[in-house]
Amino acid sequence: MIRIVTAIFASYIIGAIPFSFMIGSKYKQNLFLKGNRKSGAANVLKTSGLKPALLAFTADFTKGSGTMIVARSMGFESSVVLLLAMSTIVGHWKSIFIRFKGGDGYATLAGITLAMFNMAGFITFAGAGIITYGARFFKYSSTLSVPGGYLILLICTRNVNLQVTGMGVIYFLVFFKSNYAIIRQKYLK
Repeated sequence: MIRIVTAIFASYIIGAIPFSFMIGSKYKQNLFLKGNRKSGAANVLKTSGLKPALLAFTADFTKGSGTMIVARSMGFESSVVLLLAMSTIVGHWKSIFIRFKGGDGYATLAGITLAMFNMAGFITFAGAGIITYGARFFKYSSTLSVPGGYLILLICTRNVNLQVTGMGVIYFLVFFKSNYAIIRQKYLK
């Protein structure tokens, strides 16, 4: 039990490393005052350009994939691996290093998906990227990649087990967190 609790805490800390915020700061941008006001690769792209955004995406992606690779190598069961995935996402959302602020977690979720599902994860990642690129003219283009990505994952895995279902919950939470401000503004006045 101590091993699991330690792994959950470590996953949160890894997820909480604010790479996007640090990269934005290097380019003299306060991500919480500009763009979408979130600490994520998409906001780095809006405020600092493509090269810093690719660096931010890679770093946030690596947080997710690295955590899953370590979890698998430690022999954790699927249910624990899902808890570690969620802890990493929560760390990205509510970073202890930047006053419990953060980003949406798209890149971190992509890293988690790729590490957990190998080829199906790669196809999901590529498909979600195509959806994001294709929808770039819409206001919330990256948001469409979450349900689209999960649909691709379902099609690729063809086996709805605990891991796929658990990832569905995580995908839903990332989608909801990303859109909460919009939902609150339009429907919860």
